[in-house]
Amino acid sequence: MNLDTSDYDDWILAGDFNLYRYPDNRNKVGGDLSEMNMFNELISGLDLIDIPFSCRSYTWSNMQSDPLMIKLDWVFTSSS
Repeated sequence: MNLDTSDYDDWILAGDFNLYRYPDNRNKVGGDLSEMNMFNELISGLDLIDIPFSCRSYTWSNMQSDPLMIKLDWVFTSSS
């Protein structure tokens, strides 16, 4: 994908990326460290800043009796 933007444009990127940044974004052990690294490298390579959620550790649950809960929703900005 090519985005034709100026270096002076500020933008916000938000969504449910089905990835998480760190193992502690998940309440149970597991996940693909390689995918987490790729996700973090993309964020770093684009110089994005993570806008933190408040009052919430996780944004998704499988709603089971012993639920898996993960932070999947992210909001990033290109300016500080």
